[in-house]
Amino acid sequence: MSQLDKDIKCELSALYRILHIYGMTDLANQCAGARSIEDTDCSYVHPYGMFYEEITASSLVKIDKKGKAVNSEDPWLNDGCINLAQWIFNSRKDVNFYVHGHANDVMAVGGTKEGLLYISQAAVYLNHLIGYIDYEFVEDENFGEKFMNLIKQHDILITRNHGYYTLGKTAAEAFFRAYYLEQACSVQVKNLSMGLTLNKID
Repeated sequence: MSQLDKDIKCELSALYRILHIYGMTDLANQCAGARSIEDTDCSYVHPYGMFYEEITASSLVKIDKKGKAVNSEDPWLNDGCINLAQWIFNSRKDVNFYVHGHANDVMAVGGTKEGLLYISQAAVYLNHLIGYIDYEFVEDENFGEKFMNLIKQHDILITRNHGYYTLGKTAAEAFFRAYYLEQACSVQVKNLSMGLTLNKID
């Protein structure tokens, strides 16, 4: 393994760690992924069942563009995470990292027809990057096609009633987009709960 890929694995494990530190986890669900530098058709994901704070660079698993583990002896993987790695990295050659989250407030905002409103600085920063896709419990080929068509156009995708996906050229970019998306949705949920007139940003 090249030093470049060793560095990528360290960055991805650090991304998992900072998501844990900021409380942006859902037990052993959700996922993040990174593209391999030495073999750009491959990517790294985490074994299923690990909490984010348990993930290290050495625990990450390399998969090919079809979602198959390069090493057949590697542990069981999350099917949803494998799908995301394929759909995102095969569709967006400019993306090297992604974060998928199930934040309560993002699910709440995504469950409304209006989506994210312009009522916070974070919303202004992010809204032009956001697309929406309806939630389908079964992630079949048809859903994959819809997802890939949208992810080609957006750096953030909200699955209505389910969660979000943030993309980045770097781990930091993917993280900051996730952090501020959760912040923007939290502000919106709190604003609407007050029952007062909203002051939208023009």
